[in-house]
Amino acid sequence: MKKWTIIALIALVILILALRGIPYMINVYLNQNADTIVSNMITRTSGFENHHVSFGKIRLDYNYAGTYLDIEDIKIKPTEELRLEQASFDLHLSHAKITGFKWKNFLFNNTIAIDSANLKNLLIKSITPPIDSIYLENISEKKERKDYDLIAANHIILENFNLENKDLQSDSTRLTIEKLSVNAENFHFTKEDISNPNSLFGAGAIHGEIDEVSLHFDEFRQKVAIQELLFDTRNQGLSIGNFSVINKLDKFPYTQAFKLRKPWLQLKEGKMDIVGMNFESFLKKGIIEIDSLKISHIHLEVFNNKKIPEDMERRPAMVHEIFQTIQVPMAIRNTILNNGYLRVEEQPEKSTPKTAHLFFSNLNAQISELSNLENGLESNELSLKANALLMGKGKIDLALSYALDDSLGNFHLRGTLGQMALSEVNTMIEPEAKVSLKSGVIKRLDFNIYANDDDGHGEVIVRYDDLEIELLNEDYQKDNNILRKIGSFLASKVIIKSQNPKKNGALRKGPVYARRVKHKSMFNYWWQLIFSGLKSTVTGEELEELKAKELQKS
Repeated sequence: MKKWTIIALIALVILILALRGIPYMINVYLNQNADTIVSNMITRTSGFENHHVSFGKIRLDYNYAGTYLDIEDIKIKPTEELRLEQASFDLHLSHAKITGFKWKNFLFNNTIAIDSANLKNLLIKSITPPIDSIYLENISEKKERKDYDLIAANHIILENFNLENKDLQSDSTRLTIEKLSVNAENFHFTKEDISNPNSLFGAGAIHGEIDEVSLHFDEFRQKVAIQELLFDTRNQGLSIGNFSVINKLDKFPYTQAFKLRKPWLQLKEGKMDIVGMNFESFLKKGIIEIDSLKISHIHLEVFNNKKIPEDMERRPAMVHEIFQTIQVPMAIRNTILNNGYLRVEEQPEKSTPKTAHLFFSNLNAQISELSNLENGLESNELSLKANALLMGKGKIDLALSYALDDSLGNFHLRGTLGQMALSEVNTMIEPEAKVSLKSGVIKRLDFNIYANDDDGHGEVIVRYDDLEIELLNEDYQKDNNILRKIGSFLASKVIIKSQNPKKNGALRKGPVYARRVKHKSMFNYWWQLIFSGLKSTVTGEELEELKAKELQKS
């Protein structure tokens, strides 16, 4: 009995020594070959093919619960074997701490599974092909590569991530990310995420912040800049402290760079708050689902150079078509715009000493659900309500409703303009028409219009007093030329009604009729409809006359 007790004790000691010795021997092996092991784990993937990995200091500590890695000064650089058309990465990570690495999953399941990862000061400079060509790789080529089936972590902390991405063909900067910090739980990244262009990764919870993101587009002539971005899946919130769309060229150089007319746009000083965002749907499917989108203090400028020929083949989408043409699937249930500013500027076809412009300040709007998802809309009608100050003076109220399921694009446009001096709009009238509104006050303007993709009709009622116009000379200036004086008098007293209602109280209601010019925008169409009613009010034209003139144009 005593003999068997001694044997059992010896066996137990041997077992304990073995259990303690195996991790020791493994640690000796791992640390002697750490550079090669970790380097191969990285460069075996398709993204880092033909890249070299180096480390400043690396330590691995194995136990039965998993392996701990402490790595400093990680660098990944392209090698001479890099193909001309291949994406290249220049990466530097100052410090990485990884716990709970499971060798069983790595060796037998082609999976990297860890408990936690803490990554500090990651800088990536990449040069990649055009975005739309990245996923057009040959299937057989993909099979030869050894991407992991799954990369999973219970917890990830990334501090101070910076990215600069350039276009392989032009060497121009496409995307920059500055100072991204993120905290993710239950992170998982699969091989399917790599092959699916709509999928990024999955996470149980993720929150973080970014100082700035810049995306360059339009052959690098313009860029979108987003600053102070905060996101948190726990409360389904996302906010942007400042967003802008910057045109790197001035108005005339940009518009003159194209053979056919293209507007110059610039947007700045915008602030955005999103409530109720479905992050899971966005991260795994690329679908944007939002309960409420609020945009504040946006400043938008639009410039058109009418000296540039129009693109007669252009067919801008109407409201009911817009969300069907957007390739990103989306549903925004409520959109609110607060205190915006819009400036519309044009260079007339003829040379003028100055451009024509109008602006709308204190712009507020509310839009019902916007969606291009199948069965995504609770209602088949889009509703927009907006108000603003025209030239900072005249109060505008606008209501628009579109039947989104109507192939004819039927819509209803109605609104009012409050009292303002007509001379306020001379900044647009004088350069465009070589006419000045010498005097006159709009008391109130009402419009009620029904239209579709082809034409529209309705009614404009404009109450005004003391309308008088003045013809301008060749230099777009006022002068004492007797013929122009006579022309101004005849136009003001004979052709145009100087007031509405008349002195006897009779109120003239201007009929509306206009046909859509197919190559122009829907905003131009709205204006042409309203303008037809304004014109018929002051000239006395009837509906049939308006229709006859439109028919002659077509």
